[in-house]
Amino acid sequence: MSEYPQILGVNRPAIRVVQPLGTFYAFSLGADVLNRITYSQPAEVMERMERETDDSKGGYSIFGTQRLENKKRLDEIASFIRTTEATFPNAIILAANYDQNGQYILEENTDRRWKVDGLPDGPWTLHIPSLTERSASIIDGQHRLHAFDKLPIDAPERAMELLCVVFLELPTPYHAYVFATINFNQKKVDRSLAYELFGFDVDERPPRFWSPETLAVYLTRLMNTEKESPLFRSIFPAADSDKLFPNTDEQANEDVRVSMATIVDGILRLISKNPKEDRNLVRRPENKALGRESLAPINGVPLRVLYIQSNDKAIYDLLCNFFSAVRSKIWATAGKGSYLRKTVGIQALFDVLRELLVSMPITATNFSYDNLGKILEPCSDLDPEGDKYEASGIGKSEIKRDLLRALGKG
Repeated sequence: MSEYPQILGVNRPAIRVVQPLGTFYAFSLGADVLNRITYSQPAEVMERMERETDDSKGGYSIFGTQRLENKKRLDEIASFIRTTEATFPNAIILAANYDQNGQYILEENTDRRWKVDGLPDGPWTLHIPSLTERSASIIDGQHRLHAFDKLPIDAPERAMELLCVVFLELPTPYHAYVFATINFNQKKVDRSLAYELFGFDVDERPPRFWSPETLAVYLTRLMNTEKESPLFRSIFPAADSDKLFPNTDEQANEDVRVSMATIVDGILRLISKNPKEDRNLVRRPENKALGRESLAPINGVPLRVLYIQSNDKAIYDLLCNFFSAVRSKIWATAGKGSYLRKTVGIQALFDVLRELLVSMPITATNFSYDNLGKILEPCSDLDPEGDKYEASGIGKSEIKRDLLRALGKG
């Protein structure tokens, strides 16, 4: 029996599909329900998106994934829906667990997160938490879906079932990449264009213009691909990290497994309160000379000043020092299978890092590997058997509480 109450939303049977970019789930749901629980972020496309070709690249900026809606196209699809031949065999592609500001819905918010459960080989059940909250972004298919809202309010076709696929752990910059892959006819996407769509425009845009998302994803991928990193090859999905950072045949740190979304979100919360708004401000024409320096510090966002100053190396070194100390003092002594090494544990560790950053000056000495190791030493015996915590919001809260108590901050 499912642990997620049916009254909060709806459960649907799903098929699990594992691919290099990430795992997604195929299911069906009525268009009327989908229109209540999804949202689209229209791409702000200057000039070019509709006529982009391999030999004709133009200037544009993309802050969402979808094209601006075409009223004529919506009307045409709505008319087709009402025919006896209406069919939509292609899937509506969604990315769940991000709100309309692009912020990750944390594990402890169990009443807001899409989830799946099932045996390793299936069957799988998808749990949609609410039929009123918009907690899934439409990556592809907004015209098909929104055309149903053009029908009369009492039209029975509004409830037509549609095929959908949903990613549950896909950081927002990747939403645009999936959209680009689909809408460029499965051809290889130009490298600079892919970076732009990803938000990884590291070659085309000077670092001072990197949005918080761009930096967070870049640092996450760097931590996943640098063999000296404490999270080397421990973060999934890896996507095309090997192509961007060709490196080594060294073995992964297989004792730690964490989603890219968890690390990206952890970094984002240290540098921004509203990544979407920061991204828009950094790229406004009037801020062309300033880039990140156009942003203001925010109390309680401890690494924001380093981000504004484009001191990305300091942020990266600090993260590596912290998780290296975690690896030696906490993960090394935790029992096999401990959730200290998994998503909920790493989310709690980011919370602890934030507490440390707020409580003492950010200096090279304070946040050196040696000093952080001394600070975390009292946490070395939290879960020696590996069975103390669970994979839930409650588990994360318990880990955070125990870590802070061991540090004398509980």
